[in-house]
Amino acid sequence: MVSSQTSALNAILPFIARSLGVDLPSIQWVVLAYLFVSSGLLLAFGRLGDMIGQRRLFLAGFVIFIIGSLLSSLAQNVSWLIATRIVQAVGGGMITTSTSPLITRRLPATHRGRGLSAQIVMVYCGLAAGPGMGGILADTLGWRWVFLVNVPMGVMAMIITLFAVGKDEEATSAQTFDLAGALTFTAGLAALFIFLGGDNGKLSFPHGNMVLLTLFAVCSGAFALLELKRPEPLLDLRLFKSRFFSAATASAMINYIGYSTLAFLVPFYLVDGMGYGATNAGILIMTMPITMMLCAPFSGWLSDRIGSRIPASVGMALLSAGIFLFSRLGSAPSEEEIIPRLVLAGMGLGLFSSANNSAIMGSVPLHRQGIANGVVSTARQLGMMLGVTVSTAMFTARFPTYRLLGAANATTAAAGDAFLLTAAIILLGVLTSLVRGTAENEGG
Repeated sequence: MVSSQTSALNAILPFIARSLGVDLPSIQWVVLAYLFVSSGLLLAFGRLGDMIGQRRLFLAGFVIFIIGSLLSSLAQNVSWLIATRIVQAVGGGMITTSTSPLITRRLPATHRGRGLSAQIVMVYCGLAAGPGMGGILADTLGWRWVFLVNVPMGVMAMIITLFAVGKDEEATSAQTFDLAGALTFTAGLAALFIFLGGDNGKLSFPHGNMVLLTLFAVCSGAFALLELKRPEPLLDLRLFKSRFFSAATASAMINYIGYSTLAFLVPFYLVDGMGYGATNAGILIMTMPITMMLCAPFSGWLSDRIGSRIPASVGMALLSAGIFLFSRLGSAPSEEEIIPRLVLAGMGLGLFSSANNSAIMGSVPLHRQGIANGVVSTARQLGMMLGVTVSTAMFTARFPTYRLLGAANATTAAAGDAFLLTAAIILLGVLTSLVRGTAENEGG
């Protein structure tokens, strides 16, 4: 439900922007607001899940996500939509944080990679179905139905969870929740988010950039000091003493910079640049997540046998190559030219994600898996946020230069520059993936 919502919304963003009368820098906040709120809360939810039980957190997330979806379907302007997406983000963060620990705690180590691969396949099923579903709904019933469809889906998911997922065996509610850590982390992330989002020029006080960076540095330092002193921290910083854990987490963040750039910009490339309708664009975009879905099980199986380093590194290299080739498409490519590039990027994403996620979850003790999954989920959300902000900033900076080519050609040319920059960033991810080494409990 969560992944299909994300991909369906990305696919029809150009049409929502037209309906609400806003441009790309404005409509990006529909995506960024969700990413910021979920990023800021994932660590807290990871800790909360360890305290009250992952199943309880999972079910609560569905209730909140359904409410947010109903409110989003009623949006009359972009500010309303951004606000209700924040409600969705709270529910989505709860669901995302609790999923991997629910699976990991019920599987032996020898099957962990395949179990988490099954989860990722389900996520990719949502990502694959979303663009086509979003395009068809937008063309027939209207874009608001992209949100309304979550109501029956969410209710069905809750019923399945109640009957199929066993109750939490040990809900250690006596543990304390690190409120100060949660507040300093969220405040620091907010400062970084506003700075990266490009809204700092609208601040009413002088030296806005310096103030934001100073606030980020102070909050980050305070957060680190608090967490090192806590017996039950929101984030166990000792996890980062492991080069394996640190490199794999950094790689996850970089990987999702690539994914979010493609998911966010390709619809504008197809719709505004090439004149595709919602349904046709959505069906074409499905190529990438379908490929991800097909490659993820193989990646999990391979990582159980040889370790995560090689599959994850090769996957990152394929992603960089796919994005680079997409940047070279030009203004009027055929579908026969677009599809192989999306397939290549999808292969890279599928190969990387299963191997990397399995390795991270397997490198920490069971009682810290909620926190570890919160770290990984936060890295993923930060990567997606960076992908949207960096690609939008490049697109916005380059679009005026290409405007003499005409609106459509300017869109494809500016998007091409954004894709090229992203491909270069993903190459750094190949390096961080290669230097991780091998975890003690990996097969390779």
